[in-house]
Amino acid sequence: MQSVFLTVTISCLVLFWLAVQHKLSVIVYITWAFIISFAAIAGFFVRFPASFALTLLGTVITILCCYKLLAHSKINMYLLLAIHLLRIPVEYLLFVLFKAKMLPREMTFIGCNHDLFFGITAFVFLLTGIFYPKIFNFQIFRLWNIFGVCSVLIVVILGILSSPIPIQTIAFDQPNIAMLQFPYALLPNVIVPLVILSHILLLRNSITSKFQ
Repeated sequence: MQSVFLTVTISCLVLFWLAVQHKLSVIVYITWAFIISFAAIAGFFVRFPASFALTLLGTVITILCCYKLLAHSKINMYLLLAIHLLRIPVEYLLFVLFKAKMLPREMTFIGCNHDLFFGITAFVFLLTGIFYPKIFNFQIFRLWNIFGVCSVLIVVILGILSSPIPIQTIAFDQPNIAMLQFPYALLPNVIVPLVILSHILLLRNSITSKFQ
């Protein structure tokens, strides 16, 4: 399962690189991925769970930096949409981790996680966009991106509140311990920010119509 998760993470990075063609922004994400991986492999997050919550600050900074770097760049809408297809295997992996008692039910598609819907509808938009590119200018596509970000943020909040840290308020019987370990620590720190950033870029380009 770890190899599958790493494959999804690498695929996400590759699709992002192909979509934006901006070397520095990709280097930022790869560097951040190596930092998180090293800390997780060393067991730092397991020994000091509260430190993992602080990495989310670094994740926010990474998103902001990359967005600024890509402020005037043209992007490939189709490849950015393809990133969201990866939410489908991610949901399966989260369900497997739930069954393994490594994270709570709330973080899965049978709980409060609706990312599976956005993975499936991303395929619908991708297929429609191939034959009818104007779909990217429709209000429904813009709303899809806004709600897609909200969906991801809800899962992130659930992940934090269910982690074995001082602010844990839910899932005491089955806390979120998967995200403290390698390679699953890459989900909130690499995959999630790339998904959020791709939503933001898709929304921006939908409004400005600067897409390929």
